[in-house]
Amino acid sequence: MSSPIVAGLTTLPAGEASKVVHAHPELADAGTSAPLVLAISARDATEAAALSDVMTAAKAALRSSGATLTKVMDALFPAERDFPMPPALLEQVNRNAKARAELADEFGLLSGAEVAELAASTSGNASAMASRWKNEGKVFTVGPTGGQRFPGFQFGKDDGRPLPVIAQVLTVFGDRLSGWELALWFTSSNGWLGGERPVDVLDSDPELVVDAAGHLAAELLG
Repeated sequence: MSSPIVAGLTTLPAGEASKVVHAHPELADAGTSAPLVLAISARDATEAAALSDVMTAAKAALRSSGATLTKVMDALFPAERDFPMPPALLEQVNRNAKARAELADEFGLLSGAEVAELAASTSGNASAMASRWKNEGKVFTVGPTGGQRFPGFQFGKDDGRPLPVIAQVLTVFGDRLSGWELALWFTSSNGWLGGERPVDVLDSDPELVVDAAGHLAAELLG
């Protein structure tokens, strides 16, 4: 049986990222903190071609994000392996990138130290409290390992502590949504909330937010 064709996206841990940079000297100035790389197996050539379309679209979107990611992508996806880029796919990639940027602008993406500052923590280890809250399932993060950030809407405006509704939603979703998928669910229009975004009713109607999460979780399970 032939080996699977490799085509797709994942984020490498720092150790593995270092190996990639070592194998590609042209990436030496790009750093070694979890670059975006090729790592999903395709079952056949047709699926590989489809995934390569995704990668081509991703490359196009990343070119506007700075030289580091572009260097990583270009080294791992040379131009001669590119496939024609479906316009609809590129549009979706760009929509997602725009939504992430808008979320960051509106609510902030906080480091562990910034979360501690928001909550007026006096702990000697500024990031420990935020990490503990995440481990306890009270909040979630977005971004790669080693560079994770906490979307700011999870914390109370008065005390900077996690809103109880966040933990309830995380429990409902379990492992069905995580990271950016979860963040964009909170900041997208929701039919179960009359078209409002979950993030806009976290304070006024937290129970409805949990109910809306339950409806989606049931759909994902079914």
